Amino acid sequence: MDLEALWEAIFSENPSRIRAAWQQLSLEERSAVQTLLVNIVRDVQRIEEQRQAARVALHALGYDVPNSELSEMLMFARTVAEDVGLELEEGFGQLDSSLKADGSLVTRWDLIADQRIRSAIAARYPSHAILSEEHSHQWHGEEWCWVIDPIDGTTNFACGVPIWGISIGLLHQGVPVLGVAEFPMFQEQYYAVRGGGAWLNGKRVQAQPRPAPGIQPNDLFACCTRTLQAGPVRIPAKLRVPGTTAYNLALVARGACIGSFDLVVHLWDVAALWVVLAEAGVLAYTNLPSGLFPLRPELDYGQVTFSVLTAATEALGALFADFLSDRFTPSW
Repeated sequence: MDLEALWEAIFSENPSRIRAAWQQLSLEERSAVQTLLVNIVRDVQRIEEQRQAARVALHALGYDVPNSELSEMLMFARTVAEDVGLELEEGFGQLDSSLKADGSLVTRWDLIADQRIRSAIAARYPSHAILSEEHSHQWHGEEWCWVIDPIDGTTNFACGVPIWGISIGLLHQGVPVLGVAEFPMFQEQYYAVRGGGAWLNGKRVQAQPRPAPGIQPNDLFACCTRTLQAGPVRIPAKLRVPGTTAYNLALVARGACIGSFDLVVHLWDVAALWVVLAEAGVLAYTNLPSGLFPLRPELDYGQVTFSVLTAATEALGALFADFLSDRFTPSW
């Protein structure tokens, strides 16, 4: 094994170089390197550059946990999301909200749902970390980390608009491996495990097929209110503004929309849908220079905002980026 070439590839954080170097290893060498990379990620005493490079390498090599373990975690997340959704229906349309420091709304039902979800996770998986919009915003390098948004679309929820949901995502070594998004008023639950396809209520979903090139007159494109407030959107499609990032992404995953754009989002707005998008064949781009995943330890994700663009095909992604160039530069 040419260790020097291998580590040069790993520290380049270039997925293609990493995979090329990996192909030169024997099965025994691969096992040893994989174990070493996992140990580096877990070792909080190591310098952050080494841990970050190890996380990128593991992600590039498709490192996964056993499917049986993920399947059990998926069932847990789906059940929790459904149960919390039923409870939240009681508070739907109650204007008991207040403003947070960033100007967004929060209701007592956000806090109730947040507590219910965090308590369920802590009871079932006490060693797992939890990031939540309403609670903790920093990841400290734990192997497993749940990312939750107790109510995505709080303004809709408080005002009686039925487009809102519960988002629960799971990260392994800082990379999404599982996601559930529950939209109670529509009785829709989107979910996915990495490598297992994207699903809506037991039916597999995928990005909209594109028999014709370009954007067609009756194609739908989802966006947020802030996108429209930033100026006219020149994309020649019919715009839809559901009022929640998670549902924007879900519409693309199920093939209803050919793409979406949200101008200002946080980690918990997208973490649960990230795997659903990938498994549905949807391409997702951010304007973060180093990308969104893997997460960076000790970073305050409450202070990290970014834009996210999705597209049913690579060609559409390029078109959307061009049309939105006045407000979005993707980190391809």
